[in-house]
Amino acid sequence: MRIGVISDTHGKPEFFRKALEQMGKIDLLIHAGDHYQDAINMGKEAGLKVVAVGGNCDWWAPGPDEEELTIEGRRILVTHGHAYGVKSDNSKLAGKLREGQYDLVIYGHSHIPEITRLPQGYLMNPGSVSTPRRGSKRSYGVVEINKDGLTPYIHELKWSG
Repeated sequence: MRIGVISDTHGKPEFFRKALEQMGKIDLLIHAGDHYQDAINMGKEAGLKVVAVGGNCDWWAPGPDEEELTIEGRRILVTHGHAYGVKSDNSKLAGKLREGQYDLVIYGHSHIPEITRLPQGYLMNPGSVSTPRRGSKRSYGVVEINKDGLTPYIHELKWSG
C-alpha cells in the first residue's frame, strides 16, 4: 500500500495538486492538519480516500484532533502536533512510540520535514507544501507498507511556478 502524506496546506490548493501529481499512484491520502477542509476538498477532487485531522488553524472547519489507523497490521497515529509541543521538540510524540502503541506517528505543525527512526517505529512530519519554514523546501511524504514493514519517505515538491 502507498500512502500520500501532506500537512499544512493553508488553503493553497495549487501546491496540494502538484504534490498529489508527484506522489504517483496512492491508495490513501493522510493530511496532518492545518486546513482540514483542504484535505476533504482535494480527496473529492482526486477521488481518493482521505484521513485528515484538524490543526491549530482549523477553528473555522474543525476536524478530529487525532486519527488512529491499522493498515496491514501496522498501527498509525495522525495528529497535527500542536497539542504535543512539536515546535520545540517531538519527545511527547516519541513517547507514543516508546509505549508501543504505534509503528508510525504522523504530524505537522512545524512546517519542517522530518523522519525520526526509533527502535519502536517512526515519527514523520512531511513538512509543508505551501509554507516551509527554517530554510526547508516545500515537501510531502509517502509511506509504503507491505508484509515486511513500513518505510516513510519525504520528497521535495518540484515547483516551477
